[in-house]
Formats: sequence, structure tokens, C-alpha cells
Amino acid sequence: PQEILDAIVSEIKNPWDLLHLALTKKRFRDLIIPWHIRYRVIFAKISDIGLWEHIASRRDLASRV
Repeated sequence: PQEILDAIVSEIKNPWDLLHLALTKKRFRDLIIPWHIRYRVIFAKISDIGLWEHIASRRDLASRV
């Protein structure tokens, strides 16, 4: 099921490992590329208002951080 794959992929910390997994199978690609490669972990200053406004304006992004 999708939830199990999502949980497994969420445990992979290295973006390169995620990318390599995404290249092995279409189902992984469809899960990893839009949801796990970008905006997974963000290191930014709280004062970077532009970044936080961008994420806040996109529910799909905000839900994954």
C-alpha cells in the first residue's frame, strides 16, 4: 500500500539515495520526486521571510516539511 511505501521512503535520509531509488521504478519515482526530494528538510533562518511565505502559500509544500 501507498502508506507503507511512503513510510519506508521517509526513513531514507540521503537525497542521492532517494534519487537512485526513484530511478528504479515508476511507482517510486511518482512518490519520491514530487514529495520527498524537495522541501523535505529545510535549514534556513527564521528571518528568511520570502522562503517561509513561499512555503506557506503552497499547502502541498508546507505539508511535507
